[in-house]
Amino acid sequence: MAKSYDAQRRKKEREAAEQQAKRAEQTTAAVVVAETTAAPITPKPSVTPTDRGAGVSPASGQATRLPQGNPQQERARFALERIRALAEKWQDDQKKQKEFNSHASTMPFMIRANGLGQTAAFYRRKGEGHLYFQLYKLLGDWLAKPEQPFKGRPDLLTAITQSDQDAYLAAQIESLLFLDWVKKLASAFLAREEEEAPLPSGERPGLSGAEGGWGEGRNAP
Repeated sequence: MAKSYDAQRRKKEREAAEQQAKRAEQTTAAVVVAETTAAPITPKPSVTPTDRGAGVSPASGQATRLPQGNPQQERARFALERIRALAEKWQDDQKKQKEFNSHASTMPFMIRANGLGQTAAFYRRKGEGHLYFQLYKLLGDWLAKPEQPFKGRPDLLTAITQSDQDAYLAAQIESLLFLDWVKKLASAFLAREEEEAPLPSGERPGLSGAEGGWGEGRNAP
């Protein structure tokens, strides 16, 4: 009787995880469409040289504000800067480049399947010397930027455990949007395997119960 109850409970948890993953994908797609279709904001030309982000026009000698990009451009710019730094650091180590590429491709799937909290715990658990930590820190640094959900809290797990539900869910969606750029740029600038072995039919990247910090498919810390 107990075994039957446990099997039913696990089945319900898997179904809930699949529904949450689908909702996350739909929300992510909606955010991307909204951002890419939004009309660009034209920056005002009249600013003082002391303003943040100000520059000087060579033609007129007058100060002009450098326009900020839309959210997609900001994600791409931040990811590109960090990926190029890693490419330079690992220019003689193709093994690390390939491993990072593989982990960067897997991380978004793990977030959809297991939630941001459990994925962060998985990527942090092997310590600062492991390639997992490079992605853990990269994502944490992005989410800690002033305009992001975990503003001023660069340690990802600390930010997750100190945030409310709204901030957590916003960070989870933002993570998927940002990691999409990380995956694309890592594939462009770092060495990668020519062909990755496909997952067995019906299997998704995930974490075993012993490895996770929160239960399977949960979207809250």
